[in-house]
Amino acid sequence: MDPINFIVVCTENYSAEYANKSLSMFKRNFEGNFTPFCITDKKDQISEEYNCIEKQPELSGWWNKLSIFNQILPHEYTFYVDLDLLIMNPLTEVLEFAHQLMPDYEIACFGDHVQWHGEQFGSAFMYFEQKKMYWIYEEFIQDLNANMLTEGGDQIWLGQRLEKVLYLERHFNNLVKSLKIDLGEWSADRTQFSIPQEITRDFILLNCHGKPKPQQLLEMNWRPIQNIWY
Repeated sequence: MDPINFIVVCTENYSAEYANKSLSMFKRNFEGNFTPFCITDKKDQISEEYNCIEKQPELSGWWNKLSIFNQILPHEYTFYVDLDLLIMNPLTEVLEFAHQLMPDYEIACFGDHVQWHGEQFGSAFMYFEQKKMYWIYEEFIQDLNANMLTEGGDQIWLGQRLEKVLYLERHFNNLVKSLKIDLGEWSADRTQFSIPQEITRDFILLNCHGKPKPQQLLEMNWRPIQNIWY
C-alpha cells in the first residue's frame, strides 16, 4: 500500500489535545506510511508532527470538514477521522481493503448509526482519492450560504450527493460501535444514561459522537478511556 494522507479537523470548541491524541491512536494502529495533516485554528498548540493547514474563515462548525476536499496533499489517497472517533485496534487491514476497491467507489466509510435525518452515509471516517473528490468542495462553495443551512449538517449534504459509497461495516463485522447506542443504556423513563465501567475490546473503532465526548469520559472517570485515548 502506498503512503497516504492522514487528516483531521481541529477547530473552534475542540482542543488541540483531540488532534494530538487522534494522531497517537492512528500511529499505534496503522502499519503503513503516512503524512499527517491538521486543519486548525490553533496551530501553536498542535503537535509538531502535524503539517498544519489554516482553517478557512468562511466555514464554521461541522462544515469545516468540507475543507478536507479542498487540499493539495502529497499522496493520492486520504484518510479522515472525526476527533471523537477512537481507534482501539489495528486498522491496517481495513484501509488496505478500502484502498484496493477505491477505483470502483467515490468514498469508503461506515454508515451512520441511526441513519441521521434518513441518510445512511456517515462522515466520521472517510477514505478517498484526493484529486478525484475535489468536485465535492467545488459544488459546496458554489452556493456556500445555502448549503450551510442544510438540516443535519455535513454528512447529510455529502450523503445526498455521493452515489458510490463503500460501507466498510458490511465487510468487517467488528469495525465500529457507538458508545451511546451499542454500549450505553437509558433508564426506563429516559432521564438517565449510563455506560458500563468495563468493555470488551473486540472491535476496532469506538464512536463517541454527540455526548459524552472523550474529555468528558475522562472527567467521569470512565476507566476504559485511559487505555484508549492517549
